[in-house]
This record gives sequence, structure tokens and C-alpha cells, in this order.
Amino acid sequence: MKAIKKIMVAVLLSLSMVVSFVPMNVFAVEAVDIWDGTADTSWYVGHEVDSEYHITTAEQLAGLAQLVNGNILFKDKTIYLDNDLDLSGHQWISIGNGSNFSQYFGGTFDGQYHKIMNLYHHYTGEDLTRNGLFGVISSGGIVKNLMVTNADIVSNDCSLLAGILADWVNGGIVENCYTSGKIENDVGDKMLGGLIGQCTWSTQVKGCASNATVISTEPSEDSVDTVGGLIGQWENSESSSQIIDCWFGGSVSCQNIYSAVGGILGANFDFNGNPGVIIKNCMVATKNINCAEPGNITWIAAVAVANITNCIWPDRALDDPDNNYNAIVKLVVDWDAGTASADPNFDQSICGRESSNFSSANVLTDLRNNASTGIEWVVGINHPTFIWDKLNILADYTKVNEAIANAQKIDANLYSNYSIVEDAINAVDHAKSKQEQVTVDSYADAINKAISELKYKDADYTKVNEAKAKVPSDLSIYTDETVKALKDALALVEEGKNITEQTTVDGYADAINKAIEGLVKKNISYKVIEGEGETFVKESGKDILIRIDHEYTENVKVEVDDQEVDKVHYKVTKGSTIITFDDMYLNTLAVGTHHVKVTFEDGIATTTLLIKEQTKDDNKKNDSTSNNQETVKPVVKAENKQEVKKVKTGDDENIIGVVLLLIGSLVVLTYIRKKKIE
Repeated sequence: MKAIKKIMVAVLLSLSMVVSFVPMNVFAVEAVDIWDGTADTSWYVGHEVDSEYHITTAEQLAGLAQLVNGNILFKDKTIYLDNDLDLSGHQWISIGNGSNFSQYFGGTFDGQYHKIMNLYHHYTGEDLTRNGLFGVISSGGIVKNLMVTNADIVSNDCSLLAGILADWVNGGIVENCYTSGKIENDVGDKMLGGLIGQCTWSTQVKGCASNATVISTEPSEDSVDTVGGLIGQWENSESSSQIIDCWFGGSVSCQNIYSAVGGILGANFDFNGNPGVIIKNCMVATKNINCAEPGNITWIAAVAVANITNCIWPDRALDDPDNNYNAIVKLVVDWDAGTASADPNFDQSICGRESSNFSSANVLTDLRNNASTGIEWVVGINHPTFIWDKLNILADYTKVNEAIANAQKIDANLYSNYSIVEDAINAVDHAKSKQEQVTVDSYADAINKAISELKYKDADYTKVNEAKAKVPSDLSIYTDETVKALKDALALVEEGKNITEQTTVDGYADAINKAIEGLVKKNISYKVIEGEGETFVKESGKDILIRIDHEYTENVKVEVDDQEVDKVHYKVTKGSTIITFDDMYLNTLAVGTHHVKVTFEDGIATTTLLIKEQTKDDNKKNDSTSNNQETVKPVVKAENKQEVKKVKTGDDENIIGVVLLLIGSLVVLTYIRKKKIE
């Protein structure tokens, strides 16, 4: 650690301030003018003897500042803050712009864990002014259970002190308080802290925290700041002086190589026998502490007397290969040189331990085991915090997690707009505090709303359209029955089905394809051009053929009397299409007329077939003559040269005519024979 120069000047100045400070100018009128035009003191005027007051508006809070700055100290009185207040970025005049002698707050302010938001104070000038919500808390004054959030303070004035909650606490108590936002000094010569600028005497700071950004930019060695994440500087301690159960998680930046910079406390310059401030069970949960001279940084504090125990700080900084960062430095003063530097023989391990993971269970366990009475540490967002600290305790994400689980059960592939669910899930900030529970619950509502607005994808009609494309353009050649079946299948198609009904849609395609396969062409009646109405005489040994006016094909079906004929009983030959029945089959048919049907792929041909029993005359027929053709007897020339008429076999002629013909023939033959004998 480099020698901390010039800070001794600030020490001496602050000592003289403590013992001989004179009241500063009161800017009460200016405060009224600056604060949105109003400062309400009606809650006090006329009730001066009351012991309790309740503030509900920012105007009443401004009225409190006006009253205190008018030297009404509120000793033995309690003021309760009943609502969150928003100071709306207007310039704030501190409550207590005096000293430890006058114009300080000496009563009890109980914030009841409400927030004062957007505290704003920017001032550049030579006047000495106060910067924080409270300027001075002194002589037993208490501020507790209060949260000051999103502060914006730039303290470029001649004051020696600046803090967000209070600039100076002298013999007072600050308990269960929290700050966030920014406090900045650009002119040096200041004790700068994210919670309190300076503490003196028997002050106690208990159960407090800050996530503030603390900035010191003055580099001159003649204008040196003392900078702390929580408290800038502590002087002239007493045995009861303490910082217990506190944490810092913000950032500190200092551009001066002679400044003392600490996470909990910048420096405790207690010399001449002062006991030193007690720092116990405190935690620095950030590595974001920087200084122009890294060797002047301490995670916890630089102190004259090392009354530090059970503290927890970060492990060595990654950007500090030389291990310049220290947790605690015990200061050794050189009065002649006006400097304070680190005791090289001091062992900081007696003050606590480092941690690389502040979310680990053992960190919380250590803090709980060493906590003071009334302090309850709990799991926080990035590190342990206090049970009342809704800003740093994770909100209840039960509803959000349930909504996300429901979303994850959904098959995203079924929906055309599942991205709205993904967007709602991605919008969830999983680090919201209990203070933002309404926002967290709105995440769950947004996810559930997105789920309710999901729209199924359209079903895929590709197969249906492909099936429709197969429908023949000319259905007139098919039977009415099969065409109707196809049209019915097409009529069943309902457009606009979603993906959950894909099976139904695919069923449409299957039905259309089946109907197309079932189309039957209308039968063409082909003509029998030979063998129409043939007659077969049983046991004649003759085959019968039927010639049909259809191009040759073997793909036929032959039926007789609606019974299909086995192909062994007929053959199909060319010459158009010729069907020849064998006599073996024909002999099995009953006597009478039989109906023959030949079915082709594109039509049918029909005829009849007459089956007869064989007669005696049938046996005398010439074997060479087919029994299904005309049989013509030769013409016999008689002497009278008369021709004998042709006789058809199988005709139904009168038997008497036949007999007479035979007798006539015998007479002729007898006559010829007789002539030869003579």
C-alpha cells in the first residue's frame, strides 16, 4: 500500500469541525423554491407536543427538511414514513444542513421499509452544503428501516462530506437501511460513501447495505478523497462505535493515487488512543472496486486499530497478478511526513476469509452464525442479504416456472406462431426482486396468454392434391356407380383442417385413391360375327367356336349361364378373338339353350348355345361335316333327269317325306337292276 498522503489534512480539518463547528447558512427558503414549489409542514404545525408523526407525501418530507433546517431537532420524537415517495428528480435539500451542534436530525425516522426514490442533488460552488437525504444525524438521532433508491448526487462543492443516506452521522444510529444509485465528487477533499460520508464518535451502523456507484475523479495530490463503498471515513471512535452485519455490492472508482479506498469503509483514522471502530460480520460481494493506485484498495477497510472479525471478501482480483489487493490494512501513521501506510506485519486472516462464490451456502451459514441480535440473513439474488430487503431478495418465480413448464410440454412443431411463446419466455428477467413481484407475475401472465393464442399449423394437403390430380379427365367412360363413389370421396374433402387433423386429411387422399382404383369402365357390347346361336349335338365329337369382333386378346373371362368356364375347356385364338369350346365341356351341358358371355377389359360379347341330344340320323352323318354346318346331299340324276332336292340334316322335315323319298329311291334302283338282268 502506497502512503496515503494529504488525507491527514482532511483528518485535521474534520477534527476541528467536530469540536468547533459553527452553524452553516440555512437554505430553507431556497429549499422551498427548489422542491416543486411546496413544502408541507402542516402535519407538525399545531402538533408540536406530539411524540409521533406520519408522513405520506414528498411535500411533507420536504417539510421535515424545512423544519430540521430551522433547528427543530425532533429529539424524543418518531416520524413514520407510511408510503413510498418519488422525489421526481427535483433538487433536494438535505434534512439537517447544519452540524453536530445545530440543524441536525436528532429524533427517530422509521421508514417502515418504504422507498424514497430518485433523490437528486447536483451542486457546484464554493458554498458548503449538504448532499444526502439527511445532511447531519447527531446526538442520538436514529434513521432505520429505510430504502433510498436510484439516487443521483454530484457533490462538487466545498463540503467535506457526502453520502446518499446521510453526509455525517455523529453519535447516531443507522439501522436496516439500503441505498442505490450514484454519488460523485469531482473536486476532491471529501469523505465520500455510498451510504454515509463520515461517521464519528459512538455511531452505530447495523444491518445496512448499498449497491451504489461511488465515483471520485479528482487526481490532484492536494485534493485527496477518502472513499468507501458503504462509509467514506470514520474518526474518533468510541468503544460502542461499530459497523456490523453490513454488505456492499456496488462499485467504487477513484482517480487519486493517494486516496484510501475501501469496500465497507474507506479509512478509520483513529489515533491518540482511540479504540477504533468495530467491524463485524460484514461482506463485500463485488470486485468492482478500482483506484489509480490499486495498492490503496482494501476490500473491507484501512484502520488504525484492527477491531475486525468474521468478515467475508472477494478472492484475489483477476487483474491483480501481484496480489496488491488487501482485505484489511492496519495503518501506521508518520506524523512528520503526514502520511499513513500499511503495517507489513499485520495478518488480515484474523479478520475473516475470502470467497469466490457469494451465493454458496457456506457464506450464508457463516453470516447467520455470526449475526447480531435482530439481524436475519437470507438468500439474496447474487449473495445473502437481510430478510426485509425486498430489493435484493429474489421474487417468487413459481407462477413463471409453471408457465414455462406448460410451454415446454407443447409440441412447437404443431403451431405456426409458437415464436410468441418463445418471445414471452425470453422476456423473463430471472433476477427480479421481491419488490418487483408484480412484474414477475406479469411474466407468467404473458406466457400463459401467448399459449392461449397459439394457432395450429394448417394440415398438409399434398397427398390430397396428388390424389385429385389422378382423377381421369373423362369420367363418362366409367360406370355411374363407380363414378359416384369417386365423386363422394371428393366431396368428403374439407379444406382448412389443422395439423392435429392430419390423419383425417390423409384419409381423404386414401379414399380418393381407392375410388380411382375402383373405377369400372362401361361395358362395350361387342358383336359375335360367327357362331351366333350355334347348336351342339351331344356325343358328336365336334368343337364349337365363336368369333367376336374384338382385337385378339387372351385376357378374357368366359361365362356360361353366369358360371365362369375353366380355361381348360376352351382356347382363345387369333382371327379377331375366337373362343373355341371343346366337346368334352359341351357334353357336360344340359340339353337346351345356354347363355354365353365373354368379358373383355373394355366390354362384353353375348350369344346363345343350343345343346341337343343325338338322334339315330345324327349317327349317319358324314364325319367330315361339322354338325354345326349345313350338310348337302349330292344331287342324284334320275332317268327322268329330275333333280333330287337337297336335304338339310338337322331340319325338322316331316318324316313321311323322308320315307317317301327313300321308297322312291328303292323303286328306281330295283328298276335299273331288273333292266340289267334282262
